[in-house]
Amino acid sequence: MDIKKGSIGIVGGMGPGAGIDLSSKIISQTLAGSDQEHLSQLLFSLPSEINDRTAFIMGRVNDNPAHAIVRVLLQMDRLGVQVAGMACNSAHAPPIFDVILQELLSHDTNIHLLNMIEEVAGFIRHYYPGAKRIGVLGTTGTHITKLYDSLEDYGLEVINVTEKEQARLHSAIYHSEYGIKSVTHGDYDKALDLLYRACRSLKERGVELLVFGCTEFPMVHKGLRAEGLPVIDSSLVLARALINTVAPEKLKPWEG
Repeated sequence: MDIKKGSIGIVGGMGPGAGIDLSSKIISQTLAGSDQEHLSQLLFSLPSEINDRTAFIMGRVNDNPAHAIVRVLLQMDRLGVQVAGMACNSAHAPPIFDVILQELLSHDTNIHLLNMIEEVAGFIRHYYPGAKRIGVLGTTGTHITKLYDSLEDYGLEVINVTEKEQARLHSAIYHSEYGIKSVTHGDYDKALDLLYRACRSLKERGVELLVFGCTEFPMVHKGLRAEGLPVIDSSLVLARALINTVAPEKLKPWEG
């Protein structure tokens, strides 16, 4: 089967639900009146092949997940995919993302990998031009690398959660009994409680927008506001950026 020019590639499996969620958001954000008018997607979900990004950043595993991600991207490139995105914020941390870019350059590929963090920054500047103080919630890997501090280059003040709050968010994502990555039956009450506690704390510190800098959070919090504040769903932003890159005329108007 020939992959249609303009197809979107998704590096999934980080976790598996986040890749499917990104694919679903591409569909929901596309102007289409029939199946045939939707954009072609190629989702590679290989969770057993890609090490946990936060575990690597924290030094708990040695093999950089960048290498497995590059192997996926090279397969997509051979199949004709020209634009791709990764359904994981932590994979954009410099110790991983910079290696991905270096390896792609060494292979002389045609594939263009979008940077989710840059897309979030541009989205905020475009749709929330008056916002100044941005609260960030994400994985411990994202927290350690201060991944979203780069938003300060766009004139934004970034407010990160405290270490204690980050430990709770880590549990909300990874806990073996109630973490988002562990629960398969849809009972996310404990994880949501921990997430909302962190949101309230950031609100009390004067933030105007909340960035969900973990693709797991939007899977359990359905909505564009939390604790009365607008939520920037990094996965939704990436979905819209992928559509806008391959077929801007098919991108739905933003109604957030």
